[in-house]
Amino acid sequence: MDYKYIEQLINRYLDAETSVEEEQILRQFFAQAEVPEHLRPWQTVFAEQALLSEAHLDESFDERILALVGETHVHAKRITLRRRLSPLFTAAAAIALAIVVGSALEQSLYTGGDAASEQVAVQDELDPNETVPLDIRSAELIEPVDTLAPKN
Repeated sequence: MDYKYIEQLINRYLDAETSVEEEQILRQFFAQAEVPEHLRPWQTVFAEQALLSEAHLDESFDERILALVGETHVHAKRITLRRRLSPLFTAAAAIALAIVVGSALEQSLYTGGDAASEQVAVQDELDPNETVPLDIRSAELIEPVDTLAPKN
């Protein structure tokens, strides 16, 4: 007897190209008592498949498993658009804060040496109505502009 069709079905089965009906043909063929010697290794494969296809869980299986687990319902968590974009807003706020703080630090620490930013007016202790300029870097009093003018 020629078993070319069965061999073709086995090859198609290995390539996952068989239909349900063709797999049923293979199971029925290998369920026979007489199988050619060169096809016997496949007999155990399809015999076990036939046993597995007959095994079914009873109706109470789900209930028993759920009772063991203790949970009967799984609730999906809703995520709003606001919550989904929250990390993006947080990152944008952190970047904006870093830019503002960096600009403020740069402005206060690295101002070019103009005299207006390096001098402050200090109130004279003897005469409360008079103020004297003070150099911030050296903490020395600067003589008033009047005294620096050449004397005639």
